[in-house]
Amino acid sequence: MKRAIGIILAFAVVLGVFAGCGKKEEAQYPLTVNGTPLDGEIFQYYLDIAFADATLTNKDARIRYATEQCIRYVAVNSAFASRGLTLSAAQTAETAERGNALWNIFGAHYRKVGVSKQTFMKLQTSEAFTERLRRALYDTDGASAIATDTLKNYFTAYYVAFKVLRSTVYGADIYGNRVPFTPEQLAAVREKYDTAANSLNNGGVVDYTFASLISTGGDEDAQQSLVTEVIAEGDPYYPAGFYGAVRSLAENHAGVFLFEDEIFLVYRVNILSDGDLFSRYRDACLTAVSEPYLQNEINTMCNGYSSVRNTAAVQKCYENVRQGRK
Repeated sequence: MKRAIGIILAFAVVLGVFAGCGKKEEAQYPLTVNGTPLDGEIFQYYLDIAFADATLTNKDARIRYATEQCIRYVAVNSAFASRGLTLSAAQTAETAERGNALWNIFGAHYRKVGVSKQTFMKLQTSEAFTERLRRALYDTDGASAIATDTLKNYFTAYYVAFKVLRSTVYGADIYGNRVPFTPEQLAAVREKYDTAANSLNNGGVVDYTFASLISTGGDEDAQQSLVTEVIAEGDPYYPAGFYGAVRSLAENHAGVFLFEDEIFLVYRVNILSDGDLFSRYRDACLTAVSEPYLQNEINTMCNGYSSVRNTAAVQKCYENVRQGRK
């Protein structure tokens, strides 16, 4: 009985996320989903996303997209409530912090397209509901839990672990202007790194080898070089092509790579050799692996929902967003 009461209360809270504040005539709502009217600001939020999507080139496509997203919004919030799920205090605080940070950056734009901060925060909360639903379905002990081995396979396939020493290959003149290394200077650095890589590939100890190079000076990121790093393709801290270069190395082997104005001595680490590495990235792997399953689950839920659009209210929302984006 207590669980039933809890679910009823949760539904009451979630229904408050669907509609806007204050009394409105139903005709003012652009969309009604399974009998629940949806506030125009929510519809305008999704219309704004549709306007930004270059593949949605006409009014009908944008309105259709916003309608579909509103149905998903209701479906997720309803599933969250019906399963008796809640956000922890930490998750609630994190959602509020993230929402406030995003509003500080994009709030002026959202106000222009007719989305208030209150509505924006409701939408951020709904995104937190989606992530909580993901965990309830696919995390450990979830209804459709994804095996740890599957997550580890994804981790090894799409991430790479390594230790790195990096140096710039330029100096500065008396005015502070960048001056590229001469071929002789570059060759000297390259020789030093090549020698170290050869040593590592013949059984040398990586921390000792790196520490020896650090002690000779001249390596800008020396304090980080003994720490194992993990990146996925496209990591912004490293130049384009770096991820692929590291993956080209066999595990427990080293290589030297020159990218733009930096030279890198890289030692590839077995990414599963340290359990802490997987623990740090487990959530990201779970999100990636479960995403198609979650979207399919939401699609199935949405099939059970019907919607009715109010043409006049939809048109008003569309014009609000169109004018606001000018």
